Amino acid sequence: MNISSYPERELLKIASDFKKHLKDKFPAMRSSSTGMDQGFIYKFKALFYEVQAHPWEPETDSITYKYKLDLDTLTEQIMNFFLIFRFYLQKAFPYDSDLCETFGYVAMEKVKYNYPELRVFLEKTVNLINDKRLFLKVANCPDSTLEEIISLSNQINNLHEELLKYVQKKENRNRTYQNNMKELFRLMEIVHEAASKSLQDDPESLKHLTFPPKEYIH
Repeated sequence: MNISSYPERELLKIASDFKKHLKDKFPAMRSSSTGMDQGFIYKFKALFYEVQAHPWEPETDSITYKYKLDLDTLTEQIMNFFLIFRFYLQKAFPYDSDLCETFGYVAMEKVKYNYPELRVFLEKTVNLINDKRLFLKVANCPDSTLEEIISLSNQINNLHEELLKYVQKKENRNRTYQNNMKELFRLMEIVHEAASKSLQDDPESLKHLTFPPKEYIH
């Protein structure tokens, strides 16, 4: 018997049925099972309720979507300032084409949908601003443009960190859910085997405490 043999929704329906009938038939089944200790019913119910209370969370949800939407909005805002920044960068360093291309609008366009790469790019840009601020000032680059780039870079960094933490927590919750489902299935197998051995003379109870044939799964 394998957990993948049953759709998750059907497996939880079967587990719910087991839970309802387990207590009444537990004494009879326990005598034929080494896996049913005194705390078995409590453990089974606690695990079932835990799985019900904390279901599997999809990779993309409304919170993740909101984070990404906010990040994209900040990225579009900062790109507007890069148009101004590149103009003054060229003005301050007219003979350094590599520098202007490395920190230009086009370079940022390439990384704007890859948040880790975008953060690296913005970190280098902020370092450049701090290092070359005097030259940019001589070229009449507005301080407000530079400060907006720095401010938006910090906002993008902070927001992306929040997204990463949220995703990590969700992955941890999903891992816990998966482990709980495996453990619940293991307990269900114990119930199924014990019922199969001890309830042959009680077909109605047997029906509620064993896995249904696969042809009845839908």
